[in-house]
Amino acid sequence: MDKKLKNELFRVAVDYLFKEKKVESQKELAEKIGITEQSLSRVMNGGRTVSDKTLRLMNEAFGGIFNMAYFRGEDPHCMLMEDLFYYKQHPEERLVFEKPNGDNSPLLESANAVPAPSSVDPSSAINAAIAAYVELTNRLKQEMADRIADKETIIAEKQARIVALEQTIADKDAIIRARDARILELERQIANINASDLSRYPFAIGAAEPEKRTNVSPYQTESSRKHP
Repeated sequence: MDKKLKNELFRVAVDYLFKEKKVESQKELAEKIGITEQSLSRVMNGGRTVSDKTLRLMNEAFGGIFNMAYFRGEDPHCMLMEDLFYYKQHPEERLVFEKPNGDNSPLLESANAVPAPSSVDPSSAINAAIAAYVELTNRLKQEMADRIADKETIIAEKQARIVALEQTIADKDAIIRARDARILELERQIANINASDLSRYPFAIGAAEPEKRTNVSPYQTESSRKHP
C-alpha cells in the first residue's frame, strides 16, 4: 500500500474524531493512542508513515469503531465498522470516501449513484454477513495474538529481572557468610591471645605481693636489732 495514501486515510480518521468531538486536541489524541505528540505531528505532516501498531492502538482507544481494512486500502469506502456492517447488509447503497476540505464537510455519505433494486438476493446478504463475521473474527484473533505476544515479552523481561535479583541476593548472602566466618575467626584469635597473656602470671592480676622480711636471730634484742 502506498505510504502517502496510508497517511491520508489516517488523517481522515483523525479529522473524524475531531469532528465528532471525541478528542479536543492533538495532545489528547496522542495520549489516548499512547504515542508522543511529536510522533503524531510528524505523521499528520507527512514526515513519517503511520505504523500498523499505531492504527491498532488508535482503534482500541476508541472502542474499535474503525474498520482496519480501511487503513490497509482494502475497503476505503467504509472507514467505520458501522458503515461496513451497513454496507454488508445493504450492498445496493455504496458508501463513498470524501476527503476533508477544511469546511467541516461530511467524511462519508451515500453516493446514491446506483439505483436500488426491487429485491435483494437473500444468498448475497447471507454471504455478506458471513464475510463480515469472518473478517471481524480474524481481526479479533490478530489483536488477541498481538496482545498475547506483548504480554509474553513483558513476562520474559520480568523473569530475567527476577533471575538477576536472585543472583544478586545469592552474592550478598555469600558476602555475609564470609564476613560472619571472619568475625568468628577474629573472636577465636582474641580469646587465644587473652588466655596466653594470663598464663604468664602465677597469681591474680592486681594482687599485692607478700611483705619481704629480713632474717633476724631470735637472740637479738630489740636494741641490738636497732643498733647492730
